[in-house]
Amino acid sequence: MLLLLAWRPRKGSIHMTNSENATHSTSPARSEASAWIRACTVEELKQKGVQRVAGSRPVVSVYYHDGNISAVDNRCPHLGFPLHRGTVKDGVLTCHWHHADFDLCSGCTYNLFADDVPTYDTRVEEGVIFVASAPRVKPGKADFIRRLHKGMDQNVPAIMAKSVDSLLKIDPTGRTVITEVARFGCKRHSRAVGGMTNLSIAATLLPYLSPDTAFYILYNAAKNVADNCAGQAPRMLNEPLHSGKRDVETLGRSFYWWVENRDVYAAERVILTLESSSATVPEIASILLGAATNRVYGNDGHGFDLANKGIELIEYLGREHAADLLPLLIEGIVTRKTGAEDLTSWNHPVDLITPLRDAEQHIGEWMDEGKGKKFSDEQSLIPILLGDDALATVDALKRALQNGAQPVVLAKLVTYAAVRRMAHFAMSNVIGDWFWVQHTHTYVNAVHQALKRSPPTPQLVIAIFHGAMSIYTDRFLNVPAVPLPGERQPLDDLPTDAAELRARLLKVLDQQAEVDAAARTVARYIRLGHPLDALIETLAYATVRESPGDFRPNEGIDFHYWQALEAGVRQAKEWEGRPEVEHIFVGVVRHLAAACPTSRAGLQIADVAQRLNRGMSIQDDDE
Repeated sequence: MLLLLAWRPRKGSIHMTNSENATHSTSPARSEASAWIRACTVEELKQKGVQRVAGSRPVVSVYYHDGNISAVDNRCPHLGFPLHRGTVKDGVLTCHWHHADFDLCSGCTYNLFADDVPTYDTRVEEGVIFVASAPRVKPGKADFIRRLHKGMDQNVPAIMAKSVDSLLKIDPTGRTVITEVARFGCKRHSRAVGGMTNLSIAATLLPYLSPDTAFYILYNAAKNVADNCAGQAPRMLNEPLHSGKRDVETLGRSFYWWVENRDVYAAERVILTLESSSATVPEIASILLGAATNRVYGNDGHGFDLANKGIELIEYLGREHAADLLPLLIEGIVTRKTGAEDLTSWNHPVDLITPLRDAEQHIGEWMDEGKGKKFSDEQSLIPILLGDDALATVDALKRALQNGAQPVVLAKLVTYAAVRRMAHFAMSNVIGDWFWVQHTHTYVNAVHQALKRSPPTPQLVIAIFHGAMSIYTDRFLNVPAVPLPGERQPLDDLPTDAAELRARLLKVLDQQAEVDAAARTVARYIRLGHPLDALIETLAYATVRESPGDFRPNEGIDFHYWQALEAGVRQAKEWEGRPEVEHIFVGVVRHLAAACPTSRAGLQIADVAQRLNRGMSIQDDDE
């Protein structure tokens, strides 16, 4: 913690006491003197009450109060207002901007919304006050971690932002921040929600990001987790079943039973028993995600998608974090409110449930038939998946498995078809209709990631069919189907330079209803062969700057947009070097552009906090 230190006498200095007496001593050594900055005389300070120190960076203010001398950073740690414009009464320094109060003796803030003030040693020599050029307390990694947890616990954005910024200086990979935010979330969450999902997404995107964008995204994830946990009691911990011989297959069947009976507590005990056994993370993930398919496209795919994100976070952090994270993934699967079998749109005018239930019974047989065969007709599936015949889609997937198609390849094709729904989304639809195509896209991407990780059990493979049927139900959102960029209007009126195109994209996203202009810019960039990683960085920045602010939580975008971006990035890397990459990013940027611009209030505190943390001035009169 950064402390405000009242002036104290030091050996070898001339100091003031409360009775204002002074005693001579020798001057500091040359090497020591270079670390001190002249402030003013004691008499000048007594007359003025407060004096800014010329030449100090950041600016330091020296106070005289009740016979004591104190030196503090002149920038209010809340939002940077110059503290020399505040007042001191009864040992309390008050900033008059947002009325943050600080104890002048200890430096601690009295307010949850503020922060403690960095403070400086002072010494007096022959009536002249000198201030140390650096704060007395120099916190380290452990202090920044403790402050990050404190900021999240009290949900103070400025403290979170400063802690994230400081930890990134120590560990630029972001792993420390992600680990500590995850630890906090595991203690306070009862289930995985948007914040922990954003944290997992941040882990995926970090390798593509500039330091500034990485800071914004990690701060945003920490703030989301803190928001989700605000007002919640610490999580009640469960434990694995006690000693006994249980194989993975038996535990898997037990887990399915408790999920089917919607018993969260029992399902948690089974999954923790699996975690404490010899089961691998892919095996546990297969059981966990397989249970999510018991209901058809349950909760619009939320349970499966969020659980997959939790597994990805475990893969990023390491197996040692599995026991803390796995219980958070249970409730979204066990207590899912609806399945598609409960929806009219999946039962009428075309019954989609009966063929899906039939497929559940025969998937194992179809995969057995395909063993040893090589399926080579992959591209023919795309028009069928985007077509108007649901039964033809089910039949095409069935024949593909019988002819040797690998489930992971089918999942990749289905995910591409889903993002094409976003690329062709008709703007005659209302903004809320993006929810359906976006959810289908992120769900089938989760299915694809699950099949890349785990054995293709029938319980996982049926999810491909569920995703394909969701693509079918989204078909009306492509009426009329918007042409892909370049199909009707050439792109050669746009710039060719990569940096100029990325700048143009951000400028287009500054304006409302420029969905097609954003899509054309991205298509031009990719078609010219410019680096994908730089485009990913630009899209990540364009997404994070739309984060909602504390006072306008509904004026911004939520974690669904992060899901769409991250799914697009994963799929683009699968198709890298092929035309499909252009279509994928066109779908992603059209989805984002439809919501832009928002009030962009979410990063204002983060910006100020970062500048404060780096010693920069905020107000002109603090120069």
